[in-house]
Amino acid sequence: MSILDVGEAIMDAVILYYTSNKIPDFFATNVRLELLKVTDLPIISISQKPMGFGYENICVGEIGASTYNVYKQILAGAYKVGAKYVFCCEDDTLYTPEHFTITPPDDTFYYNRNRWIMEGWGAFRYRNRTTMCGCIAATELMIKTLEARFKKYPEDPKNGIPWGEPGRVEHHYGLPKPPLFYFKTKIPIVTFNHNYGLCRRRRSPEDIIQSDLEPWGNAVELWRRIHG
Repeated sequence: MSILDVGEAIMDAVILYYTSNKIPDFFATNVRLELLKVTDLPIISISQKPMGFGYENICVGEIGASTYNVYKQILAGAYKVGAKYVFCCEDDTLYTPEHFTITPPDDTFYYNRNRWIMEGWGAFRYRNRTTMCGCIAATELMIKTLEARFKKYPEDPKNGIPWGEPGRVEHHYGLPKPPLFYFKTKIPIVTFNHNYGLCRRRRSPEDIIQSDLEPWGNAVELWRRIHG
């Protein structure tokens, strides 16, 4: 795992912002406003209800919130991208300018592992794990990898097969495993652990828990300002 040097924002890239439109408007609006503060990259929003966010909105209809459908929405957005790279951004995660300076190789999925979880009871929690909200990849690689999955499983298998991050779970599908690389930005990204997500994160013995996190400040204050 590496801490990469901060550079200029990638110009040949598009943000894929995907949402199932389940979280409250106050929370969702604040997250989107924070995203607009930290990057000028063009945004494609992929949603289950029509919304006016980004230069294009793709509404897939109310297909339901599931891990399988998350990747269906990402693929729908990737098809519309005219740029070389995509940044996957989620509706409950706060980003930093630094995150959008990373350029991955064309054949490798990059994942930012400096991601902390924001707990409503007043703490930041760190667990070293792979998450799609930190994914950066070449657009063609994203399309090729997800197309192979959906060709093999045109319907949600719902049989215990983990529909997880590209490069991490392909062996479960009997598909070629693309390379992945873990990096850490110097400034963390933050995901809110809330009641409207696909799953609540469980604590594990290796978690680091603290009440303040630079430069985000105090956990209680950040929760109230963004989540409400």
